[in-house]
Amino acid sequence: MLRSGPLFALTSAVFNLLLWSDAKAYRVGNTHMQPNNAQRVIASKEGPKIDKEKTPIIVICGGGPAGLLVSILLNNIGIKSTVVEQEIETDSWTTRSYTIILNDKGIGALKRAACFETALEVGSERSFTYLFNGTTGHIKSIHKNSPAFAFTRPHLVQCMESIASELTDVTIRKAGVSSVTNDEDDELGLIVHLEDGTNISATHVIGADGKWSNVRQSLPSFTATMVTCPSSAVHMVMNSIPKGWKANGMYIIEPTNDECKFYIVASPLPNGCGLSISMIYYDQTLEKYPWLTPPIDIKNDTGSWEVDSSPTTLSTHLKRLFEEEMPAFYAALNNETFNTAVVRRRVTWLQMEAEEGKKVTYSTLGGRVTLIGDSAHAMTPSIGEGCNTALESAVKLVDAIIATVKEKEETSCTTSTMSLAFMRYGSSRPNECISLQKLSAARSNLKKET
Repeated sequence: MLRSGPLFALTSAVFNLLLWSDAKAYRVGNTHMQPNNAQRVIASKEGPKIDKEKTPIIVICGGGPAGLLVSILLNNIGIKSTVVEQEIETDSWTTRSYTIILNDKGIGALKRAACFETALEVGSERSFTYLFNGTTGHIKSIHKNSPAFAFTRPHLVQCMESIASELTDVTIRKAGVSSVTNDEDDELGLIVHLEDGTNISATHVIGADGKWSNVRQSLPSFTATMVTCPSSAVHMVMNSIPKGWKANGMYIIEPTNDECKFYIVASPLPNGCGLSISMIYYDQTLEKYPWLTPPIDIKNDTGSWEVDSSPTTLSTHLKRLFEEEMPAFYAALNNETFNTAVVRRRVTWLQMEAEEGKKVTYSTLGGRVTLIGDSAHAMTPSIGEGCNTALESAVKLVDAIIATVKEKEETSCTTSTMSLAFMRYGSSRPNECISLQKLSAARSNLKKET
């Protein structure tokens, strides 16, 4: 019998609202992430020569949770940085948004930067997982041994940006990064090219600009494959929480008909204003419901996702499906909820690569450029480790800097020490992340019960 029942759904989705993945890398339509012609640069193995005793000038490309966290952590050890973020204003909640569930790893990272208490003002505790019977409406509660905390991504970013913007050694600049090059004639060695036509010189660059990282793609020594997986989701938003539901947990809803091959993850929004709903399904689901076929997995030439397009009959199909297969859950929703439905693309994850005989590294150019978060180890959301691992990478990078400064007995970090720390982080961190990426991908594959 296909599917592995509520326990599989619970294991796969308890920490996240979206689940789209597969371990075995459904290679149809995969994209090989090589630099394009506009981004390709000619680089020496070690890059231009710079004064090894200079004070590092660091540019962090990307102002998401990981980029902001690393800027705060650097500030706390007396190192200046500039965060470059393309979004002028943080997005508000939409059907493109998602909830971040932080576990002990992510919570520990925020506590390390003394951000957690402030972040709690925009988050909420999740102490339970609720199994909702879609037919009878019966709810079974499962208490978590260690509570997680839920945040909308926009609110978490706003909170962290407000903290970073008040720090002496953090500068935030609103602009998109188009590429990074090394320049023999530049005093600092690296040039960060911005989409507004201006440049920033730096001795070191931290790429925290997401799965489609322009930093990563602009340097030939970084290569990766974007792996497309055979699962996707429909996302909806309800403007209220169903009567009798609690805001302190996530709800897992499964149809009783094993032939349906999908399940629902519903999560009250941290601000208490509604419910985020994701219907997670697999390519096998399309055999019975072809109207769920996801859009093509491509990016357009501007570097942003194409607009999601859903059939005009999507809401009608969903209403009929929910009413037939999960009548109790259907009764808890309102008609407007179905009108917000958006079909997502198949999920992808980033598989970093290395030359034959070498190991994957997250640093290059003699340790002057390194990657954290989705830029280095984007993973599927099936086990809720994406943001948690990204925040942990920010901590690991700064830990490498602290350890290297201490080892070299410096009173302040020099450029040579920073480069060595970047290389140490870059060579050690992949071993910790790649196994998680594969586990996360495996959890979304439709499996047979034994």
